[in-house]
Amino acid sequence: MSIIMAGPTSVEFPGQKKNQRMRMRGTKQASADAQKRMRKQLQRLLDEPERVMPDMVWTGKLPWGRVDPVTKSLKELRKVIAHRTDRRWLKRRMMSKKGGGVAKALAGSLVAALDDDIGMVATFKHPIYGNGAFVRKGDAKPASMVGMQHVHHPRLRLLPWEEHAKKGWWLFSWKDGFVCTGNKPEVPMGWVLDQLSKNEFSSKETNGVQLIGDLNSEDVVNSTIGEVGYIKMDFNDGTVVGLRGDVFEDRGVKDGFIQPLALGMMPPKISEIVDVELMWRPEGWPEDEDLPDAAAKRVREVLDGWLGLGVLEKNLWNMLKQALLANLDSGFVVGDAWINEDGVDECIALFSGGKEEQDAARWIIAKLHEEGRGVTIDNEGGAEWLEDETIIRSRSTTLHNFLKACWAEFGYSLLMDMGLNDDDASTAWQKQLDKPAPFNNFLKKVLSAKQESDRISRIPWFDTNIDGLCGEVQNLILNAARNGLGKANNAATKLRKSIEIAAVGWAWLSTHGKEGGNEWHFEQAARDKGGGWVPSLKVLWGAAEELLSDDFDESKKSAASYIEAMERFRRSCGEQNKLPSL
Repeated sequence: MSIIMAGPTSVEFPGQKKNQRMRMRGTKQASADAQKRMRKQLQRLLDEPERVMPDMVWTGKLPWGRVDPVTKSLKELRKVIAHRTDRRWLKRRMMSKKGGGVAKALAGSLVAALDDDIGMVATFKHPIYGNGAFVRKGDAKPASMVGMQHVHHPRLRLLPWEEHAKKGWWLFSWKDGFVCTGNKPEVPMGWVLDQLSKNEFSSKETNGVQLIGDLNSEDVVNSTIGEVGYIKMDFNDGTVVGLRGDVFEDRGVKDGFIQPLALGMMPPKISEIVDVELMWRPEGWPEDEDLPDAAAKRVREVLDGWLGLGVLEKNLWNMLKQALLANLDSGFVVGDAWINEDGVDECIALFSGGKEEQDAARWIIAKLHEEGRGVTIDNEGGAEWLEDETIIRSRSTTLHNFLKACWAEFGYSLLMDMGLNDDDASTAWQKQLDKPAPFNNFLKKVLSAKQESDRISRIPWFDTNIDGLCGEVQNLILNAARNGLGKANNAATKLRKSIEIAAVGWAWLSTHGKEGGNEWHFEQAARDKGGGWVPSLKVLWGAAEELLSDDFDESKKSAASYIEAMERFRRSCGEQNKLPSL
């Protein structure tokens, strides 16, 4: 009896099609064009494998006779290159745990170059170096294999040497060279100019310096701060670059300026090979005066962040200016200009705004100086109060935003100083705080209301109730003062509570020549009685006009004349109630 053994069980995953080939994660089927490109790159590696090896220009020695790691790796690479057509040897080497990762990556890449079929390719994604495809062979790091298989790419061929760079060894790659300068970052001749030639920000050489943007070359050569602000870069190979500050603004470039330079070296620490300096000072800053230490330090931090690829270049110029301006410790900073603390009028002139706003801002500045305080104002009118500094900084150049920022702190006192009483000042301050109106209009209305109030207050008994007929005529005078004669005349036609009160209305209209056509409003008795009061009322109104005049002169004792005229009117109309005392 024969026993038939069962064959291996066929395992299928849900959704898997029959005969479907499984592939590793991070790989994809190469298209015909992708296979063609990869084949070309691998063939170039097979033809010129020496291109993966940097020239060791370092001539120093390590202590105790040790051999530097780059030299060790170069030795291993030569062994691999010597066996570049020995597929069996290369396969063993690409899986070996000895001999270094650089040689392992080359061995695996050469195996890929010797294969006839390129079916699957792996994908490489890096936030700085970009994306690429490579054939995965062996267990070398993906970045190392990418660098080997793109050996003619000046940036990517640095990738296999990342571990050496982490240990302090410096490599530079460009179109015409690939060198290791040892444990010191010494820029090879020609490297900077090659990097600049491929940069999206084109440069031109003038007077021995490289200029990016419209700059005066003599300013850059002499490290002079001219009319245009710029960044000066001194590379340690002697190359000097002047970079106009605003070239980064509103530019749709892909890689920017500093990143491509950094990616041409390993490690990509551009700050180790260049000294940079901000060549800009705010308008008005004394030429022979150094910046405060805090400002210089903050500017340095921003520049270091830029060199370290941590600052968006479109924001760089504004960040540098703000780093400087926000750390000045005296005077006035308005926009990008600086004024000495004695130049209050010059400071006010840098803002846009009306006369009332200027006067208010001048008052607030005086208060700040008196209290030994300062303030920083943003573009929207937000305030940060400085208790230990007297500097006033305003990014906004409108007096509206200046006053908006200071209103909660000083608005009430300002209104009181303008002459408003406590209640009026409190009401106006709160209203403007809750819903800010344009300050120029607001202050004009406040001043106009104050002037009107002052004008009305010249009238004796303006805030006192007067009984009887004198009270009725006083109300008409105050109505005319506040709202104009037209309003007062209209009110006079409606005085009908009694014959005597109606007579006051008729006398008022007759005094101002408005009785014609208004007869029907008044009984004949009121017209007759009121007609006799007109002479005394004309004298009273004349005294009132003198008090309400824009060129009022207190020396004329107009108030006394008004009191006398009111007393005369009281007697003429037979009013029994005495006038209130003042």
